[in-house]
Amino acid sequence: MSGLAVPAAAAGDDVPVLDPVEVSAPRLTTPLAELPASVSRVDGRQATEGRQGLQLDEALNRVPGVFAQNRHNFAQDVRISIRGFGSRAPFGVRGLRILQDGIPETTPDGQSQVDAIDLLNIRDIEVLRGPSAALYGNASGGVISIRTRDGSEPRGHGGGVLAGSHGFRRLEATSEADLGEHRYSLTAHDFRMDGYRDQSRAEKRYLRLHTASELGDGTLRAHLRYLDAPRTDDPGGLTRDELRANRRQAAPNAESLDATQEAEQLTAGLRWEQPVGELDLRVGGFWTQRDYDQQLPFPGSSRVAYERDFYGLNAQLEGDLGPTRWLAGVDLEEQRDERTRRCSAGQLFDRDPEEDDEAPGCSADPNDPVTNLALEQTERARTRGAFLHTDTLLGEDWNLVLGARHDRIRFSIDDDFSEEVGEPDRSDGRTFREESLMAGLVWHFRPGQRAWVNVATNFETPTFTEFANPEGDGSRGGFNPDLEPQKARSLELGWRGEQGAFGWEAVLWSTRVRDEITPFQIEGEGDRDFYTNAGRTARDGLELALDWQATPQWTLSSAFTLNHFRFRKYEDVDGVRHDGNRLPGLPREQLFLEADWREGPWFVTVDALHAGARYADDANDERVGSQTTVNLRAGREWTRNGANIETFVGADNLLDADNIDNVRINANFGRHYEPAPGLTLRAGLRVTFGD
Repeated sequence: MSGLAVPAAAAGDDVPVLDPVEVSAPRLTTPLAELPASVSRVDGRQATEGRQGLQLDEALNRVPGVFAQNRHNFAQDVRISIRGFGSRAPFGVRGLRILQDGIPETTPDGQSQVDAIDLLNIRDIEVLRGPSAALYGNASGGVISIRTRDGSEPRGHGGGVLAGSHGFRRLEATSEADLGEHRYSLTAHDFRMDGYRDQSRAEKRYLRLHTASELGDGTLRAHLRYLDAPRTDDPGGLTRDELRANRRQAAPNAESLDATQEAEQLTAGLRWEQPVGELDLRVGGFWTQRDYDQQLPFPGSSRVAYERDFYGLNAQLEGDLGPTRWLAGVDLEEQRDERTRRCSAGQLFDRDPEEDDEAPGCSADPNDPVTNLALEQTERARTRGAFLHTDTLLGEDWNLVLGARHDRIRFSIDDDFSEEVGEPDRSDGRTFREESLMAGLVWHFRPGQRAWVNVATNFETPTFTEFANPEGDGSRGGFNPDLEPQKARSLELGWRGEQGAFGWEAVLWSTRVRDEITPFQIEGEGDRDFYTNAGRTARDGLELALDWQATPQWTLSSAFTLNHFRFRKYEDVDGVRHDGNRLPGLPREQLFLEADWREGPWFVTVDALHAGARYADDANDERVGSQTTVNLRAGREWTRNGANIETFVGADNLLDADNIDNVRINANFGRHYEPAPGLTLRAGLRVTFGD
């Protein structure tokens, strides 16, 4: 089920019931029944069975409050928003905290890349929506916690091949075993895809190792992940006229500049868990190294590269004090980026931006090689966070949950370039000290039914990308001196229950944001985004989820989201007011429906996702219509001579609808649209032998 419970057969009869679920995304592992927060759980089957494994949205579309875009532009990565937070990101994920096996994929400045996740070897995903994200610090919208396979349910050793439309191919290998005190899961795959549009080819190779060892009274977990993505193209955004003329074309600059990226990433992590007297101790550490190079789809200073080191330590101590369970912890994280920006079409030179409308800092000669620096700086972000979380039983029917966190986040930039061109040194630093608070109360008012209320404060700093200085020209380094963190206050009311084969959740929530960080573009700067604080915004919503184990063979699931996101007070950089306008890029309503049938070794799953109309700009002048996508997955398993054989077929966008894959907010020249493919097909075969 989509986070409410897991279907099972009742003892002694065939009437399906729902088993209880425990969740750990709120940091203190808690039965979902006792949690005053909105949490959804996606199990491994829902996340991986018959899937293509392109982006994380394949698993998350079933979660209410989550809106995802951009499955097919691998250079820009999937864009995920929870209750509207994260929608402004032109690429990657903002405003959310993403963890993989407890290791953050989110850097201290608040930016997440999710290309280094093995999407077809997920054990489960927990999505924490809204206020309880306060205990993670720099994240306004929520937490996505992903756990991968660890060998506890070993599949043995083998491999598989997946193939499909638009040149999709995935070759994979698996080795898993449970050796008693030690277990492991080792997976590798090679992925290639020509892409639906021109200039949209993608290639990547991935290796993942997850081990767990019982050593004395404790458990040691080790993680190793390696990503090699030598080419992921960016076809860019289209205008409405270009979209009508040819949906599969790339933006002109994307092809002429060969817009693409390459990335290589290595992550290693250790985590130790053991009881210490009456307490439980958990200590972990990790290190990630990432090399990245990208040609953006516009001329000028648009060749971006960085070398990143990201590392951290965390420690948690959990215990009981009378009727109160408590958890105290610290998170220490640091990132260091050696960043450069080069001219894609010319020599660096000084100019008066009022007299020259060419790309900033670069000449207009397209024959000049890509050798000219426009920016070179060392960026550091360091966060020191401490938190306390308590869960107190008040009698038999009430639970009180409290949480508090303090963060100190230090940003610094060492400008290694400005003096070389005779400009002032733009080295600088900024420090933010922020507190996040959370309080929740849950009432068990009837057997199997709970109501809760939750209030919290959150904050979200700009990332280094969002700190880009729009003054003068965009190739210059340093901070945007006017950009500040955004602050949020949230309230939610919820009702969760299980009754036999039914499980449901209903949530009403409201959030008020001050200094909302919003993107804009400047004429003459191509498609590059800059950011400003957009005054105040209001976000209100209703989220519903229902799971029904109708028969032992049939499971029906649904998730409905109704939102009202609007600017309360906002004057843009041109002095135009947008008070009362809807926030761009977000639909007002979204509906997910799924019917799942399985009998013995067979399964068939049909789902549909409807997203309402949305706007592409702050002015609400450019409207994107509603769209519906229908998908099918079906497969079967065999066991022959010690081998387990799995086959499946899948079809996405069965109705061959002309949908939009991604909307680029406030894009110059109306280049808002990235179209989605029509009907796409795939098939897969996996063979494994017992461990």
